[in-house]
Amino acid sequence: MEVPFRHGPMPRGHASGWEDACMGDVEIRQVHYFIAVAEEGNFTRAAQRLSMTQPALSRAILALEKAVGATLLLRTPKGATLTAAGHAMLEEGRSLLAQAGNVTSRVRRAAERNASVTLTGPGCDAALLDRMVRSYNEADPAHPARTAVGTIDDQLGRLRSGQADIALVRAPVGGNGLSSVVLRRERISVLVGARHRLAGAKTLRVADLAGEPLLGWQGPGAQLNDPNLWPDGLPGTPGPQVSDGLQMLAVVRLGQAVALAAPPSGGGGAPEGTVSIRLADGPAVPLRLVWPKERTTPGIRSFVRHTVTAFRQPGRTGAPGGTAETPSAARAG
Repeated sequence: MEVPFRHGPMPRGHASGWEDACMGDVEIRQVHYFIAVAEEGNFTRAAQRLSMTQPALSRAILALEKAVGATLLLRTPKGATLTAAGHAMLEEGRSLLAQAGNVTSRVRRAAERNASVTLTGPGCDAALLDRMVRSYNEADPAHPARTAVGTIDDQLGRLRSGQADIALVRAPVGGNGLSSVVLRRERISVLVGARHRLAGAKTLRVADLAGEPLLGWQGPGAQLNDPNLWPDGLPGTPGPQVSDGLQMLAVVRLGQAVALAAPPSGGGGAPEGTVSIRLADGPAVPLRLVWPKERTTPGIRSFVRHTVTAFRQPGRTGAPGGTAETPSAARAG
């Protein structure tokens, strides 16, 4: 049985869009409002976050509770706390909003005539992304390309959500419905502070890092520190732990640790206050283009063909793991 969608009135100051939709008696926008209250723990702060009045927000939450037949929030003088039903609603609601956002991205892109191809990659590869897109667009393709810069760890998520068509990644890529091709294999570099004792070296070897604190990562972003790349163990000694690029640069600039890094892309230099030095006997990491198999459009095929021809380094794809991915790019045409 098909569940009808309907539109409800939109509170003052809130943008219209997919949040207008509802399933049965529960509107997606009500779920959005509920999540804001749950995360803020306070109706006033949630109303400010949503750019709506507090009475309107309270009415929307009461209507949601009536629709689901359960009390989701306990109102107290200090704010609002979740009930057991509220915790379940928070988990399910976040999943629902993520799915709704993915549907919107995919439908909008499918509806575009001659839709552009979106290439995504981390900020450290912004110069290389720009070179790839410029090179492709100079050929006046039917489906022009554009860039979308993200973080190191969100590239595959952007593909699955439909926010991007192709990702430039160095992380391992499993099956998961993805096609990929190796453009080249890059020797890992070491990032040191400008005043570090090794800053003047043209190249380094793993032995040169003996005793050097090596920066570690908490959570995503540790692709180059993957133990699988270092069968003899990571170089140096365990150093400070960081969770984002800004922390990493601060630690390196202060000389508190050295960091493993991809070589500067697009001909650019290392970030200010640091020096990037090639690790001559370090592992070579594959740089890949990745895209969803089920959404291999003519634009994606065209971009992959062009970029493989223009940016692949001769002789590099024969390394282990490279030739296995090469045919998929050839068949993309």
